[in-house]
This record gives sequence, structure tokens and C-alpha cells, in this order.
Amino acid sequence: MKNPAYVDGVMTIFLGEDERSVDLKANARAAKAISRHFGGLSDAYAKVGAFDFTAVVAVVNAASGRVGKEAEATEDEVFDAGLAFVAPLVLQYLGFLSGGGKVPKSKEAKAEAEPAEGNAAAA
Repeated sequence: MKNPAYVDGVMTIFLGEDERSVDLKANARAAKAISRHFGGLSDAYAKVGAFDFTAVVAVVNAASGRVGKEAEATEDEVFDAGLAFVAPLVLQYLGFLSGGGKVPKSKEAKAEAEPAEGNAAAA
């Protein structure tokens, strides 16, 4: 499984065996939908942190804007990818959302260091 990618207020995660990408948007609409569903972001953190399958699926759907059949498909994608893998990604997303869609400094530093490490290995 690939690590998430962060670009312009969007955290892209990869699910399932074919690693389909899902864009989790960190915007006011997602924050509002998740807060309403759980009664606040702290409750969303608690449920996702407890590996509550329904909570993980609900956050992915709210963050990605998935509805209808696409939202139903999220359940299978999360299950296929493994709840133990997806729940920590969703917790990262909740942190990203809580920070207004800004990449945490540690993630920025790590992303900048990775290309340099790759070039050193190639030399």
C-alpha cells in the first residue's frame, strides 16, 4: 500500500488490492458533515481510533463526497484494504482536517527529504 499524498487541501489515500485512489478533502463541508454525523470531531477521532468500521467508512464517504452506490462501495474497499491499515490513515486525515487542510510540518519535512534520499541511493 502506498503512503497518502497531500496536495492543496486534499489527502489522497489508496485502497484495495488495485490501490484505487480516494481523495479526502479537508474543507468546511467535510468538517461539518463529519461533526454532524459524530457529534463533533473528537467523537470521530474516538470512534476511528477504536477501529469502528462504520465510523471509518462514514469519514471516508463524508471526506470524499461519495454518495449512493459509490458510498456503498467504500465498505468493500475499506474491508479489502484492511481496517488495521485504513483506520490510521483516516486518523491522519482527521488531523489534516483539524489543521485546516495544511500538511503537518513533519509530513512536509519527510516529503522533502525522500527525493534527496532516493538520489543519494542512485549515485
